[in-house]
Amino acid sequence: MNDNIKNRKDSNSNSIRPTVSYQGSSKEPVGKIGPYKLLNILGEGGFSIVYLAEQDRPVKRLVALKVIKPGMDTKQVIARFEAERQALALLNHPNIAAVYDAGATETGLPYFVMENVKGEPITQHCDRHKLRIEERLELFLQVCDAVQHAHQKGIIHRDIKPSNILVSVDGEKAAPRIIDFGISRAITRSLSERTLYTEQGQFVGTPEYMSPEQAEMGAQDIDTRSDIYSLGVVLYELLAGTLPFDPDTLREGSIEQIRQIIRQQEPKRPSTRLTSMGEDAGKIAENRNIDLGNLRRRLNRELEWIPLKAMRKDRTRRYRSASEFADDIRNYLNGRPLIAGPESTAYRLKKMVQRNRTLITGISAVLIVLIAGIIGTTNFAIRASKAQKEAEAARLESDHQAKAAQLISDFLREDLLESMDPYVNKNADVRTVLDNASSKLEGKFNDPLVEAMIRYSLGKIYRNLGTITALDRAEKHLLEANRIQQEILGSKNKNTLNTMEALASVYMRMGFYESAEIFYNKTIEGRAEILGGNAPETLSAMNELGIAYLSWGKYKQAGELYEKLLDISKKEFGEDGVFTLFVTGNLATVYRFQGHYEQSEQLYLKVQENMGVLFDNDDPDALYYVLYTLNGMGMLYIANENYQDAKYLFEDALRIATSVLGEGHPDTLSSKNGLGLVHIALEDYETAENDYLRPALETERLELGSDNPVTLTTLHYLGWLELNRGIYQEEIGNAEQAQTYYKNAEEYLIEAYSGRQRILGLEHPATLESENGLAILYEAMGRYQEAVQYFQDTIKKRKLILGSDHPFTISSEEQLQELVDMGYAELNPQVEEHD
Repeated sequence: MNDNIKNRKDSNSNSIRPTVSYQGSSKEPVGKIGPYKLLNILGEGGFSIVYLAEQDRPVKRLVALKVIKPGMDTKQVIARFEAERQALALLNHPNIAAVYDAGATETGLPYFVMENVKGEPITQHCDRHKLRIEERLELFLQVCDAVQHAHQKGIIHRDIKPSNILVSVDGEKAAPRIIDFGISRAITRSLSERTLYTEQGQFVGTPEYMSPEQAEMGAQDIDTRSDIYSLGVVLYELLAGTLPFDPDTLREGSIEQIRQIIRQQEPKRPSTRLTSMGEDAGKIAENRNIDLGNLRRRLNRELEWIPLKAMRKDRTRRYRSASEFADDIRNYLNGRPLIAGPESTAYRLKKMVQRNRTLITGISAVLIVLIAGIIGTTNFAIRASKAQKEAEAARLESDHQAKAAQLISDFLREDLLESMDPYVNKNADVRTVLDNASSKLEGKFNDPLVEAMIRYSLGKIYRNLGTITALDRAEKHLLEANRIQQEILGSKNKNTLNTMEALASVYMRMGFYESAEIFYNKTIEGRAEILGGNAPETLSAMNELGIAYLSWGKYKQAGELYEKLLDISKKEFGEDGVFTLFVTGNLATVYRFQGHYEQSEQLYLKVQENMGVLFDNDDPDALYYVLYTLNGMGMLYIANENYQDAKYLFEDALRIATSVLGEGHPDTLSSKNGLGLVHIALEDYETAENDYLRPALETERLELGSDNPVTLTTLHYLGWLELNRGIYQEEIGNAEQAQTYYKNAEEYLIEAYSGRQRILGLEHPATLESENGLAILYEAMGRYQEAVQYFQDTIKKRKLILGSDHPFTISSEEQLQELVDMGYAELNPQVEEHD
């Protein structure tokens, strides 16, 4: 048995307030109590004993009989015992042990008879049967339903833990049963009056599973959310195989120290606790029928938000009920957005976007950006000449800000807010509102700098929509804003540089990487001069420039930049700073493109281990880097032929991107492409085409345009899909069908190859990917001369761009060598020269 699991079991049985376990060693029969023949002792607590007993009438069955120990029948104990009996009598649920009878012994000791639950603690059951995460969640849902039933009957359990949730198996169906309501409390006054006064100053419950309010001295202010906390700890343990707080550490201090830990110390995230388990972590993963790396990845995402929300110190921030807790688990299982989540502004905004995509997304963003901009960007660096007094300069600036604020207020009221009125525009959506506001900008302001600021804000919002039309409008607004700012403020002004950086990011999304590189370099140069080379704004632009290098296929420049930037970021922001994680993920992507897969994975895992930091952060780029990391790791695992892990990563990325950004956003479509590629590798061609690649292409042509790099990637993958279908048909002897697929593949691959040549250039790695795909296709079609020519050209360029030792270069050489070995080298004399 895993030592950690053993320690947890021991800690449960030795809790400060012992509770009865229905698992125990048998003893000699001890006679009868009432009509029940006592067979052996099932368990023994501080105040009571539970016997296995035999009932003869009215039905013959084995039952559990709980009776107060002789000498322990104080007024307080009897009150608690009676409270438990009444609590159980009120409950009627298949996942709660039932009460059959009650009475008193000949000596007046009260007892009650309940269902004899044969089972083992839920954690032990799940580990022994090596239940997967989904199976554990399904089992836990039944526990939540049972707790909800108790709460609806006015009963709070107050000692929910694995040893009080026994799982029995009937056939192939496992059913958990909640037992031991020995310290339960009624919400209704009649029952609570008999129990509250007995507990003042006592420490009632099991510390590892106890809520902060239950740990308070007296613990009178307890409600159903205390059970929610305990359920959260149980789920935490079911998922991560360990407790939030180490039992040995928790119990080595005094009662007051235990209270302090429970009330004040925040639990570590399940993924973090798992990482600290050392050798035990492998066994924990094995018990969940999953490898350790994949378990860490599963936990280090939305899944661990669920128990952490249930365990929040402030009970008002927990789930409101056990049913809401269960609903969120079902949300996770069904791929829906969670109620749980890091409660940062960024997270709330993302989920708000998901709930109200069509209207409130862009409009809220417009209002927020424009209103905030009154203070931040109307300080136009207009300064009086040196000869003027500082007071006069300040007055002029203040007057200018007041006028700017009024102009913006009028614009918001007359041109933006009115277009949101459903009585004025019944079909208002984000684009309609933005377009309406944009159309009224010309000549609207007598102050060009106010116009520039509004164009800058609108340009950024259009950019974030990501469609080809929106990007075109973003470019128009930002170019005009930049023209105005250059004329009035100059090229080395902070606001001018902000606009230039936004313009660079638009060109990035449009696939105009050369233009993006130019504008990023200008931004970096200007910010370094006025703010300093290590200023956060300067470093941010350098990070974006690196992405431009990556997209442009300049891997060497990107690698040199990110290695330098990572050193600076660690010193400025720390090893686990948000910006450091951004840079780490980008360097991981560089290594992946360079074929250094092991180095790449190490850095990706570093980012993934700290994914919660990104989710918790208010930086608007955090979501982008979460998706960037998930998609990047997915592509890495495809390269390593680890298709199942790749599938999980892309599914996570797609779920997040769809819920936050919408179906038509480039990041969503990139995740769909990744899943399409995974399903091709798994030979699930129908899913790849119908669920991912075909819908993605239709959306891309409409929203992004035919020449967008994302669209061209989908075309390439569709070509690869048809090629693999053809090879499969040929292998099973269906040559005619194979040729049909090959022709389809040729159409897709040629369109992708031509588009990539036109947009990215002849030597871009993506272009060479399509060229290599055509070479493989022509070999499959028996067009060997064309295959040799394409392979040779691909190899020559890959050696130049990627290097001779890159896996892609080596793969192309091996494929060409097969043709040479088959005797087709004479079809192209240059092959001999190459060899």
